[in-house]
Amino acid sequence: MARKKNNTVSESEKNYYKLNTDAVERLAGATKGTARKVSDEELNRYKSSLIGLLPTWVKAVFIKFWFAGASCFFFYWGLAAYIGSWLDQMVILGLGLGLVTDILTNNVLRFFSGDDKEFYPYMMFPSSKYWTFVANIIYAFVLLALTIGVYRFFGFGVEPLLFGVVYTAFDMLLIKLKDLILKSFREKKNER
Repeated sequence: MARKKNNTVSESEKNYYKLNTDAVERLAGATKGTARKVSDEELNRYKSSLIGLLPTWVKAVFIKFWFAGASCFFFYWGLAAYIGSWLDQMVILGLGLGLVTDILTNNVLRFFSGDDKEFYPYMMFPSSKYWTFVANIIYAFVLLALTIGVYRFFGFGVEPLLFGVVYTAFDMLLIKLKDLILKSFREKKNER
């Protein structure tokens, strides 16, 4: 079927590519002070995925669980054939967990956080400074020791899913403890 040549362009076709320059200028020049406030209800209408509707704590716990399980998979299971000593495996796993926490997990949580820093309460060291690199490695060894204690107590074999669950549970417990201690210090300071 031959296509009919029609060189006439309708008015709507002419205006189709016409830019609304006023709207573009308003958008380009917007700052925090000049942008209009948008309610959470309106923002929720545009969240199209199930992940966007999940609470922040569920997403944070899943991210932490996934990275802990992946670290167990790669560092413990992956290197088990090459490293004979159990203590050497634990040292490498602890170092790996600390590096993954500092370089990957916390950076992913910071990336997902908006200006309101909604994921920061789910990190032991939310700031990104040089000293947190070492602190995250030491903290990973503490969590690993607690996790190994659970495995020894119950006599389980190590596998990534349960490792991620136990490791993340201790992580969240210690973060909650840190928050309670800081809150009590702030209350005592305000009483003075």
